[in-house]
Amino acid sequence: MARIIVMGNSPRPLNNEVPVLMDEEIKPDHLADEHIAHQIIERVAWAVLDAEEAIHRVPAPDVGARLSRRPAQTRGLRHRGVG
Repeated sequence: MARIIVMGNSPRPLNNEVPVLMDEEIKPDHLADEHIAHQIIERVAWAVLDAEEAIHRVPAPDVGARLSRRPAQTRGLRHRGVG
């Protein structure tokens, strides 16, 4: 039996952070049936598109990371007009 696995291409080494978007066992019988084969290819296409989208999605930094990048003299100061 064969397995089709689609994962995002990550510059990081493979680890648990890289999502598996498709992991499916395929039997030769599946490919012998045109309808089932078409469904498999459709699922592969969806997984590839999802992987491409995930690669280009840039996660927003958390608040703590943003605060740590602010200059020391502005940390903790309120903005004018804010309560």
